[in-house]
Amino acid sequence: MALTVRPGPDAARYLIAGRGDPVAFPFNLRWLLPTVCGTDLRRWWAVWFASWPVLASGAAVWAYQTGLGWWQAVAVAALLVALPGVLQPRSTWPVGVDLPAMAVAIWSAAAFTAGWWWAGVLFAVLAVTIKEHTPVWIALWSWTVWPLAVLVVVPLVWLWRRPCIDEVTAMPLLRRVHDHPVRSAWEHHIKHGYRNAWVMVAPWGVGLAALLAPSPQLVVTVLVAYAALIVATDTVRVYQPIAGPVVCLTAVGVIPVQWLLLAVVVHVVWWRDPVTG
Repeated sequence: MALTVRPGPDAARYLIAGRGDPVAFPFNLRWLLPTVCGTDLRRWWAVWFASWPVLASGAAVWAYQTGLGWWQAVAVAALLVALPGVLQPRSTWPVGVDLPAMAVAIWSAAAFTAGWWWAGVLFAVLAVTIKEHTPVWIALWSWTVWPLAVLVVVPLVWLWRRPCIDEVTAMPLLRRVHDHPVRSAWEHHIKHGYRNAWVMVAPWGVGLAALLAPSPQLVVTVLVAYAALIVATDTVRVYQPIAGPVVCLTAVGVIPVQWLLLAVVVHVVWWRDPVTG
């Protein structure tokens, strides 16, 4: 089935992996979805659509396990799925890994938070096969170091699926980003404004209320999320999948319950074109 939209460079590399060809780092580590979905757009769309209810339900269960009431937990889920960085750019629809990785990882965090470590490990192992960073996300969300043990899977996958400069990464601009990620990221953010509030702050929406009660978990998670921009030319699609759950959880804990519905409505409806890149 042919793609109805032109895939972005990340999606193109997942499709190359889906047809069984080697790809560049870190795409070589993200083997599960290309293996399952191949180049069949119908399978990718099925995963994309299924990821939304999985993410929302997992976020609600995770928030409830942290001690919030069910209405507050539902509000956390609503704020999270409405973040533009969770939606991701259209060039990643449906061939992308961030949304499915978040959906599985949040269930791992919910399990670890509830004390169901065996389920947490199983979900974490599944998540790391989708995106190699997810054990770090899970550790931040569940606020425990145990998920980091799952990172042992990453070097094993590296030995199994060696990286190779694929036809997309071989393009001059992308090859430069691949070879010099820190320099490329710095140049990109300087050019497009690393102090641009519309890109770096405003996409959080009502989540900015979290700053009224900055816990150690929130501070560390947000610092890790923005530190990821050191090696990435993208912005919102990088920092929000990492910090989104903790930001939304903290914000809901600050907002009075009687104001939650209004806060969710204001947050879900974007007041300007959202930045998703």
